[in-house]
Amino acid sequence: MIGVGALITGAMLGGGRRAEAESAQPFLTAVPAPGARIESAELQGNRILMRLSGGEGDELVIVDANSGRLLGRVKLGP
Repeated sequence: MIGVGALITGAMLGGGRRAEAESAQPFLTAVPAPGARIESAELQGNRILMRLSGGEGDELVIVDANSGRLLGRVKLGP
């Protein structure tokens, strides 16, 4: 009985991980920045921090690495 219970528990836990891995889909996102170029980009936890220059001045752009959702923009002063 204990062995059967362990098998059922293992199947339930393993199935949850598989479903979680299958639900992670690649994303495509666009960050509007006319005339700007990426000076640097780095990953910090589940955030992507990009420094852009040109166009309308320098700014930092923060994007969620899991969903591609734009989280914020910080304009850098002179």
